[in-house]
Amino acid sequence: MSLTYENGIFTRGATRGDGFTGEDVTVNLRTIRAIPLRMLTENPPPLLEVRGEVYLDKREFARINQEREAAGEPPFANPRNAAAGSVRQLDSSITAGRRLAMICYGIGAAEGVEFEYHHEILDYLKAAGFKASPHSRLCRGIEAAAAYCLEWQEKHRDLTYGTDGVVVKVDSLALQQELGHVSRSPRWAVAYKFPPEEEVTVVKDIIVSVGRTGALTPVAVMEPVVVSGSTVQHATLHNEDEVARKDVRIGDTVVVRKAGDVIPEVVSVIASKRTGRERKFKMPVRCPVCGAEATWAASSTSSPAAR
Repeated sequence: MSLTYENGIFTRGATRGDGFTGEDVTVNLRTIRAIPLRMLTENPPPLLEVRGEVYLDKREFARINQEREAAGEPPFANPRNAAAGSVRQLDSSITAGRRLAMICYGIGAAEGVEFEYHHEILDYLKAAGFKASPHSRLCRGIEAAAAYCLEWQEKHRDLTYGTDGVVVKVDSLALQQELGHVSRSPRWAVAYKFPPEEEVTVVKDIIVSVGRTGALTPVAVMEPVVVSGSTVQHATLHNEDEVARKDVRIGDTVVVRKAGDVIPEVVSVIASKRTGRERKFKMPVRCPVCGAEATWAASSTSSPAAR
């Protein structure tokens, strides 16, 4: 999220979008308590763009899903999707009821304020009323940074929000400027991803999901299993080729994880646990929703679409 402050007053908030153009969600962001409507500083800069990430706390995610299920509504699949949908609501009162939070990690455009180091930016934002990570650490040397990453590889599951890694940044802003960017990625920052948590479960069935474009996607229906803090029962199998490549069959014992710590996926089949009663899956020749004939795009190996 990008927050624009003019003379210390919050005037506009937008999603990152494609890195150049985002979606204006100012009205909804005003309902998030973690975002100050006025900077807490006596001499605010004429212009300051604050960058950060809006997220949904694990406890809030559980509360919202309980309320949705009680109301007969389908639960959200994961906190990331729920947060993204919440900031785009047409009714800002719905956003307010979701109790979103935000952690700020840097600034973009700025006038009237200068910094030499990234850690100075974080300290300034905290003093001005923004929430920055209390766990960030200034590390002297790559060995200290590596040790910090390994430390959080064990501790990150204790956080109240989901995370899949640590971002290591060059502290000197002059060096950041010198290093520059490649496409949309900075040369002065790198993400250390935690090894995904993997669990074992059984594929009870493989069903076909129909997307908004008409694409048919095979989905594994599994015995419920807790992965990375939430119960998983469904995992996309992407397309028919992927099912064949991994040789996923109904009745198989499989290893599952969350890609990016968010999207459930089947990693592999434990073939040694097969009993001979497993059944191979075949894509339907007709759409399970409308009955239209399913066709394959000539230039694609992805799942068929009902036309």
